[in-house]
Amino acid sequence: MKGGYLYIVVNDAFPGFVKIGITTNLKERMHLYQTCDPHRGYKLVYSLHHPKYKEAEKKIHEAIKPFAKSIKNEWVEIDLSMCRSRLQESLESYENGEWER
Repeated sequence: MKGGYLYIVVNDAFPGFVKIGITTNLKERMHLYQTCDPHRGYKLVYSLHHPKYKEAEKKIHEAIKPFAKSIKNEWVEIDLSMCRSRLQESLESYENGEWER
């Protein structure tokens, strides 16, 4: 299977913030997050496979910028449901051929 995963991670230590990222191995990526947190507070709340995951991540970050309350490095203070919708919309627009135009 080509491509990789887009995912959303949250951590109760950062209320209201989400991290949108990419990986080819979700299990390993989550293990790496947990290794950095003695409380094991990172939670994968959404993921999907995307053939053009790298390009999709860039487009999603640009699309959510205007709606972010704040951005701190790779963490964005924004509504979680909006982020989920942007990931799904990215995949749907790709599958509908809208990226070819």
